Amino acid sequence: MSLGESTTETATPERLFEPSPTPRMAASEIALIILAMVLVFGGFYMMALAFSVPDWAFWLFGGGIIVDAIGFWVAFGLIPSRDK
Repeated sequence: MSLGESTTETATPERLFEPSPTPRMAASEIALIILAMVLVFGGFYMMALAFSVPDWAFWLFGGGIIVDAIGFWVAFGLIPSRDK
């Protein structure tokens, strides 16, 4: 058979992308992930800022740790518990 000839048999096309068995992520979960990122990085910034402001160093560093703890709780405690 040459290149120009067609065959009567048609090959079934392969499916390149299978549909995912899991549903898409909800917009509220995306917002919670962004909130967790802002809290964690904001807490890091507050802890770093504590070394520049000696009068408020204790309160900024302690507040940064608390903000980080809240951010990690949102990321690893609140978001996974919403799936159940």
